[in-house]
Amino acid sequence: MFVGVIITALTIANIQSLVTSVDAPRLNYQRKMEMIKKYMRYRNLPKGLQDRVLAFYDYQWAKLKGADEQEFLMELPQTLQQQVTNFMCRVSGHLNECVTLVTRSMNLTFLLQLFRT
Repeated sequence: MFVGVIITALTIANIQSLVTSVDAPRLNYQRKMEMIKKYMRYRNLPKGLQDRVLAFYDYQWAKLKGADEQEFLMELPQTLQQQVTNFMCRVSGHLNECVTLVTRSMNLTFLLQLFRT
């Protein structure tokens, strides 16, 4: 009987650990949102601006579910970064997204060389 209790306790602990690890990105998102809200209150940002900032992060969460696009791109070799960025720019067709992706994916030296030519 004692062995049964231990096995049940271990099973429950393993299930709890599994659920926690699966929901880790959501938990990180919620923590980040709380920190952002505290910061905006501390800086006394206007309500409309706060709403826009929160809407931006909500949109990012809805699209990427916690994945960091910039981190993903920075892990790639520079040639792959450029290829991914070029493809995404052609698909999106939005200039502001394209500029953001390009500046995030390319290093500063390359950008300086690009503007010098």
